[in-house]
Amino acid sequence: MRVLTVWVGRGAVLAGIVWLGVWWHQQLAHGPTSDNEMNLVAGLTWMDSSKLLVLPLALVLAALTTLLKPQLAAGLIARIGAGVTIGGLILLIVMTAIEFWIFPWGSYAVRFEDANGLLGSNLAGALQAATSIVFTLGMVISSIQLVRVGRLRWWAAAVLVLGAFFTVYFSPVFLVPAAAWVMLGLLLRPRTV
Repeated sequence: MRVLTVWVGRGAVLAGIVWLGVWWHQQLAHGPTSDNEMNLVAGLTWMDSSKLLVLPLALVLAALTTLLKPQLAAGLIARIGAGVTIGGLILLIVMTAIEFWIFPWGSYAVRFEDANGLLGSNLAGALQAATSIVFTLGMVISSIQLVRVGRLRWWAAAVLVLGAFFTVYFSPVFLVPAAAWVMLGLLLRPRTV
């Protein structure tokens, strides 16, 4: 279990680094405001880098599953929190993929603002935002339980909750999840006595 925790922790740190890379790319490709500048950076659109968000979210899923596994044997509230957190994150991964993987690579031929139906900006964007909120609510419940049993300090719980909350997708992505995922990875380091 210790070796798994080490690798999962490293994966969470990698998730933060990848998220930071997506944030940086989107600052250049989309621009820092809500006005889409539609620049190509290294031949990629901001929607292309959004496709990569599935990777850090999957790495965070592994890390949170490791962190929350003891919660599954705890009381009902702890189990509900862990289930909503993990379920919400799985749905968030699926909705992020649905929202962005339909756009062609390296092209603004189909603009995000013009996409219709489940795929693209309309319904998929609303569902992605809703799954971010579900993930956040689960993280609130789970974090409270982890603080209560002494597995997490209150400030670390606050950072994780903020990281979950700021996965809600507004263009460009928020930087907060990058810091939260790196901190999660550091929390999963084995403790030396």
